[in-house]
Amino acid sequence: MINKLITLGPGRILRTAVSVRKYGFTLLALLDAVKHSDAFVKDDAEKISYAELYVRSLQLAHLLHQKYGISSGSRVAIAGTNSTALVRSLFAVSGLGADIFLLNPNQKAAYFSTLIPANRIDVIMGDTGLADELAGLNISFFDHQQTIEGIAHPPRSITKFKKGSITILTGGSTGMPRSEKRKVSAIRFIDPLVEIIDKLRLKDADTVFLSVPIFHGYGMAALLLSVFLGKSVRLTKKFDAEKTQQILNEEKPDRWIIVPRMLQKVLGSGDLKLGHLKTVISGGDVLLPNTVEQLRQASNAKVYNLYGTSETGVCTIATDDDICKYPGTIGKMIRGVNAKTDDKGQLLIKCAWSSDDRNGSYVATGDIVVQNADGYYFYKGRIDDMMVIGGENVYPAELEDILLRHTSIQWAKAMGILTDGIARIHIDIVLADGSYLDKDEFMQWLSGQVPGYMMPKSITVLSIEPASKLVQ
Repeated sequence: MINKLITLGPGRILRTAVSVRKYGFTLLALLDAVKHSDAFVKDDAEKISYAELYVRSLQLAHLLHQKYGISSGSRVAIAGTNSTALVRSLFAVSGLGADIFLLNPNQKAAYFSTLIPANRIDVIMGDTGLADELAGLNISFFDHQQTIEGIAHPPRSITKFKKGSITILTGGSTGMPRSEKRKVSAIRFIDPLVEIIDKLRLKDADTVFLSVPIFHGYGMAALLLSVFLGKSVRLTKKFDAEKTQQILNEEKPDRWIIVPRMLQKVLGSGDLKLGHLKTVISGGDVLLPNTVEQLRQASNAKVYNLYGTSETGVCTIATDDDICKYPGTIGKMIRGVNAKTDDKGQLLIKCAWSSDDRNGSYVATGDIVVQNADGYYFYKGRIDDMMVIGGENVYPAELEDILLRHTSIQWAKAMGILTDGIARIHIDIVLADGSYLDKDEFMQWLSGQVPGYMMPKSITVLSIEPASKLVQ
């Protein structure tokens, strides 16, 4: 425990404890503890200090309590793009002790008309354009662009309710989101908190560039950890490779939190000046060795690869040294994680910070992994994506990694298809700008890279890659 306190910082723990006495176990207490730091939050429109963010969050809490009756037990949905307004909403609603539901702001009316009644939402908060998708729903809507200046600070009594919960609506395999709820708790998250701060050396950072959507569990965790450590945070409303490159080149953040496809897009978008970048933290998808190699050519930044699920949170961390030694690894399990695999190679996880409805049981992740002799894990793909070709198991991610080594291929997706009742491999590819692919020459090249059973029987060249969940 002493080592944990040293890692977190005794002063930081003391300030947080004082704030918890004021506001209870809420996100507002987290912000209160760092409000006197020099850090800021910046989006595409404005830059505000933590002190100003704290004041605005209190003002918004007062408005929500007075106008909508939001308090402990209320259920508030937040569906916004990455912005200072979204961050303000998170702290204000949590400070009132209400339950927060994070929704994808890029969705359409059918999504909201299903989820809002199903989760008994009292108020939904979001960007101006969201109002069109809510037409016909009997729900109160707070526009993030609404002015709240001039509203008096709320009395402390309305911002010291019992702690609420945060529910992230994840993408389900059926197309309908699943609910993963967690109560705001200090004790449950000490182990992952200490491990992440220590292994990723986050205390050394000054400015964190968060490209991942906050409505995703990975993005939310990154935001709250940055605030806890008193780090400045740079946000963008929507991922754009050229805009991201401009921020990296001109604003020079020293920590960049991304998903692999974002990294691939930026690396392929032009001349990067990344000498200032100290750390790139990747998660949310497969980080291919080829992508790491490209990054190392553009930067001396340390690369970290995180693995986790919406149900379990962070499970493994691969440090820069780990990735150098074992390209493609997702690292080792962090302290507090119990892991095993079933007879299909599916990873099963049990940890104290799993979502609330897991009741301390093992969670089937749906991911297939292997572990080497030194205890490092490697992701092979989703159990429902695995193909059995000629009696051999074929993992799409493994084949896609090899395809991306071809200089003409910018993006690749492998999948199984049935032809006359026989399982075969099909691949979709997108070519790099200005590239041409001779299929016969390509198949000859690939035959030297993979065994015969992994050879695709059909290929489709797409003009543009399909949008992924986190890159929209």
